[in-house]
Amino acid sequence: MTRTRSMPCAPLKFPLAIGLSAALALPAALTSSEAKAEGPADGSTDAPIIVVTPPPAAPQPPPPPAYQPAIPGSSAPSPMIVDPRVAALKHQRNSGLGMTISGYTLFGTSYLISALIGTISLDLASDVGGTGTYGQRMLIPVAGPFMAIPRADSATGGLFTGFLGVIQAGGFVLGTAGAIKFGRANRQLRLSADAGGLQLQF
Repeated sequence: MTRTRSMPCAPLKFPLAIGLSAALALPAALTSSEAKAEGPADGSTDAPIIVVTPPPAAPQPPPPPAYQPAIPGSSAPSPMIVDPRVAALKHQRNSGLGMTISGYTLFGTSYLISALIGTISLDLASDVGGTGTYGQRMLIPVAGPFMAIPRADSATGGLFTGFLGVIQAGGFVLGTAGAIKFGRANRQLRLSADAGGLQLQF
């Protein structure tokens, strides 16, 4: 038997293995170099940037009211400090005074009309020989017109007589309520002036 020699093939296999290893390692090296080159451009791998903004400034409080004294010899009014309770009492007093004037004016005007109608009715009754009951009842304030309605000569006269009675009653009630409100507010103002040390002039 003859023996074959395999020694001459070994030098050929060694360079072939080195070439294959270099060919396989070159793409991996290129890929890793490209990833390193593109790494800083990708923001997902960088540390997050935290921006700290200062808190908003608190609003400045409004300046306190300044009272400027009046200059002597000028027409500018002097500063006044008004108590809210005193101002409310003054408002109630003025409101009560207005109610009193309005109510009693309405009552007086309607009563004068009723009295005029009553006196004319009395004169006519004396001329024709009547009793004059309608005229006598019309001279009574507030309740007189309501008492004179049955003695009216017509339905229109009875309606007008009752309307005068309603006006007298409404004016009297309004004036009385206003007088009570005015007196109560005026009394409280006087008491607050004596107890609180405020000198009020009316």
